[in-house]
Amino acid sequence: MPLSQHKLDPVTKQSPRSSRGGLGALLISALLVSVLVLLDLPLNAHIVPPEDLHPAAESYRRLNFLLNLRPVPWLEVGRDLKVIDGALAQVVEQKGKVTGLTVPEVNGLDLDSETAWLLEPQESQQAEGREVPGIREQQLLAQRTFEIATRKVSRALVLELETAAASISDHSTALGHLETARQLWAAFEPTLRSTDRAGFQEAGRHWLEMTSALGSPGILGIGATPPKQQEFEHNARRLGEYLNANFGASFQAPSGTLAPLPAHSPTFDRDAALPAILPPGAEINKQLPRPRQILNMSERGVDERQTPLIALGDMAFDSPMIFGEPARALGLSCNSCHNKSITNPKFFLPGLSSREGGLDVSNSFFAPHANNGHFDPVDIPDLRGLRFTAPYGRNGRFESLREFTRNVIVNEFNGAEPDPVLLDGLVAYMMEFDFLPNPALRPDGRLHTGASESTRRGEEIFYRPFEQMADRSCATCHVPSDHFLDRKRHDIGSVVGAAESSRDGAMDTPTLLSSRHTAPYFHDGSLPTLRSVTDWFNERYDLGLSEVDLGDLTAYLEVIGDGVDPYEDTLHTLESELEEFDFFLSAYEFLASRGKSDLIDTTLVTIAFEIRAHKWDVQDARLLPVLDRLAELMDEAYEANHQGESEMVADRIAEYRRLYQENVEVLR
Repeated sequence: MPLSQHKLDPVTKQSPRSSRGGLGALLISALLVSVLVLLDLPLNAHIVPPEDLHPAAESYRRLNFLLNLRPVPWLEVGRDLKVIDGALAQVVEQKGKVTGLTVPEVNGLDLDSETAWLLEPQESQQAEGREVPGIREQQLLAQRTFEIATRKVSRALVLELETAAASISDHSTALGHLETARQLWAAFEPTLRSTDRAGFQEAGRHWLEMTSALGSPGILGIGATPPKQQEFEHNARRLGEYLNANFGASFQAPSGTLAPLPAHSPTFDRDAALPAILPPGAEINKQLPRPRQILNMSERGVDERQTPLIALGDMAFDSPMIFGEPARALGLSCNSCHNKSITNPKFFLPGLSSREGGLDVSNSFFAPHANNGHFDPVDIPDLRGLRFTAPYGRNGRFESLREFTRNVIVNEFNGAEPDPVLLDGLVAYMMEFDFLPNPALRPDGRLHTGASESTRRGEEIFYRPFEQMADRSCATCHVPSDHFLDRKRHDIGSVVGAAESSRDGAMDTPTLLSSRHTAPYFHDGSLPTLRSVTDWFNERYDLGLSEVDLGDLTAYLEVIGDGVDPYEDTLHTLESELEEFDFFLSAYEFLASRGKSDLIDTTLVTIAFEIRAHKWDVQDARLLPVLDRLAELMDEAYEANHQGESEMVADRIAEYRRLYQENVEVLR
């Protein structure tokens, strides 16, 4: 496979921020779009910034994502439809003011009352005694909803172009409408760029020519240029014709994956792959400052370069290449959710997360074949101390870490069956994850002497049997001498939505070690603080704990869940990342000796991608060429490996190591 196919698709990266700063900003935006289209330049950045989209474009892009999910989150869809409705109404009103004419309505822009109720809150549906339609009916409704939303956004865009043309004598007014039209165009850009390249390039030229045709008021009247009305109207009309032909009143959503496909364009590529795009509002950046990772082997003074299997697992944990599409194209890895083995509390995907730090891992987006048909997001678990915390999964459904890891790759993120050696490495690496050191605790889990009175009272409550809980205590399930867990599953009444008479409410007992830094809590992340956990148990089981008792118990939980230096003391991570890439590469000789050419490919591609993703953190920009060369050496090694030229692979790796060692003291 060519290296270009291994690289993450630049189309999937977030679009550049739309501009809202007048003619100069609009011209720069239009120029940037055209240059990127004509030259096919990728947009890459390690930290993905939120997009600055027009509200209607943002809602449309998110709605496009949501309507392809199974089940469809209809309430979220309804919120985005309202935004699009409001934007279209505003455009219609503004055009009427500018032209003095009534804007004609277009038929088929609303859901009928028989289906619109699905967009209402669930409580309203239950109050009306509504019965949710079946899967097939919902698919048809999703298709209909997408068609309506597409027509509305397209119509708003065309009306903005017409309003800009009608007000061209007033430069400021025309510019504002053209700018809004350009921002609405972002609703369709990702799909058009990949499925109708020629049409998208022509549209880019229309935007440039319209911007130029507006003229300029100059500065204090100096350097003013008059507008070119006919040129502006010609380009606005041509772009409007493209939109009306493809997304106007006759637009029909494609069967299968819903997307704004320009099916009536003569240059539409029916075989083009749709880009994998996360919806606006997604947050996949890893947290800074970064959590401090504790590896048992490192604490014992072992250099990871001496443990090639663990180094291989470290690489795989950071690599999107072990997953299938769309996770691979989006650059998601194990490390995206479990940053340095810790939870990523900001991780969020609209339609797949009910709150930050959680994800529905049995959804139709990442692995359609493993979709379980209902929305059941779980809180991202902390992986510290993983070798002590079996069974695995929030409901404890996997006794083996190896089995659990394979399921994540294949059935959660659509990856191919992993090489057994890769699985060996991942398990070996994760088995090194340790808890934060906690000097407040003795080896048996009890508090050391010197603890505060409040904390000691909390420990006493923790061990106290409660009649309301069948004479069990907190310590019955969270056994202090066994890492504060019992390796069992219990139904404590925290699961909502389980089928009647099912045992789905039983969840694995989580460890409390390091828990102070892993909020929120419970399997679904529904409780934000440790105090809210103690309050929940007190109310659920009517324990009769006073405010003082609850405060003491919470203080105890905070102490046993704490640890030394939970976060790194810098926002800059390049130095440690490069050291880690050196660890990754230390597995090369081991893989070569086993004839694992595919895993060598994965290692080289991952290092090249990671260098390019992190190089923007370099504090001395003069060192960027060094980082570029390090990435290029991995590219060249990959190409040589792909051609079976083992000597050249070894040569490029040796050059990488030499260049890295020469600059290791300054690359930070």
